[in-house]
Amino acid sequence: MSVHSFLQSNIAAWLTSETRLSLQHTQAEMVRRLKRTEHELLYFHRSDDPYCQLMVQVLPDFASRFDVKIRPLVVEQLPANMYPDPARFEAYSILDATRLARLYGLGFPSTAVVPDRLGVGMANRYLASLQDDPKFFTVAEEVGAALWREDLADVKRLCVIADIHEDRLKSNEKLLRSLGHYASGTVYYAGEFYPGLDRLDHLEKRLNRLGVGDGEIHFELTRLWRYKLDKLEKSVSGRTIEIFFSVRSPYSYLALHLASELAAKSGLRLKLKPVLPMVMRGMPVPARKRRYILFDAAREARMENISFGRIVDPLGDATKRAMAIGVSLQEEGSDLAFFKAFTKGVWAEGIDGNSDKGLARIMERAGLSSAKVSAALPREVWQEKAERNRQEMLMAGSWGVPTFRVGSETLWGQDRLWAIVETLKYM
Repeated sequence: MSVHSFLQSNIAAWLTSETRLSLQHTQAEMVRRLKRTEHELLYFHRSDDPYCQLMVQVLPDFASRFDVKIRPLVVEQLPANMYPDPARFEAYSILDATRLARLYGLGFPSTAVVPDRLGVGMANRYLASLQDDPKFFTVAEEVGAALWREDLADVKRLCVIADIHEDRLKSNEKLLRSLGHYASGTVYYAGEFYPGLDRLDHLEKRLNRLGVGDGEIHFELTRLWRYKLDKLEKSVSGRTIEIFFSVRSPYSYLALHLASELAAKSGLRLKLKPVLPMVMRGMPVPARKRRYILFDAAREARMENISFGRIVDPLGDATKRAMAIGVSLQEEGSDLAFFKAFTKGVWAEGIDGNSDKGLARIMERAGLSSAKVSAALPREVWQEKAERNRQEMLMAGSWGVPTFRVGSETLWGQDRLWAIVETLKYM
């Protein structure tokens, strides 16, 4: 390993460690006590974000369970460079929110479509005028329900003319950026972001450790998929799940390992569809987004007991070599073992995926002969396959990795194993 790779992996290990995060939490709590302020959560709301419609239904109960104050802040314009394919993201979010609503027993119309822009503008400005009003969440839920059922007349009735300057929305958007995030539907507490229902269990555990909660965890339903496997029909054994992934995506690393567990316990088959990372396709990922993804992947890995943190970024030649080798192994069925070993090596073990020595270690971990490295496919062959995979992913309605394809259903994110299991129940 080069000196650069050694330093990179050790710095990453510290930055993503539970020790560093615990110190950050401790420091934040000490500052709060010195200032004698209450536990305050910031919640960033946007009327046309379907996940926000779910959040306003659960946050009042959340506040009643914890000794915290939730301060809502309305935003409207999100950074365009954070969303490489906004149309697909918007369409998928609506479908995904519908699934989450069913899982948690929340209200969200199964027929929802992108809401009327005039109604959204009215709703955002009216709700911004109510940010300091105790009835914010009640009104936000009611206004949002009207928006999502396409009842513009009701939106106009509910949203009285708001004496609100655009500066308030801009100020909230600036605060969101300065704190280090880019999405609505997120809760911020003392240095850490918790986007949507999927991350509230992290916040529950943090507040419980501080002794300001009821000691319970209500938002871990998405993690209980393992307990539902025995309810699957035996007929699902042998069915295929396609996984579109990138070796440079930490979420893809987690997805490969979680999906392998699912396949081993259910008899499902995994069909891997590797694609090139966004950066290597000329689509740079902003630093703020990269930073959040890294820290979020680290805490998700800890939650799932998957090793993570000793990172040697595989961007560039390491990714190219991995693609050439992995795609060449598909015909013999060894690609999963290789890609699992490669992603674990570069995301958890500090292995340089571009060095011959590093690749030899990875091949050994995968139970494969190092001689297979020389059988790697030429660039024009694996690149063509990678591009074909990317086009398939886009046609399926997704814009990024990791994406699962189960029958006609498309599911995005390493945290959608529960939705895969639900889909399989009805196939």
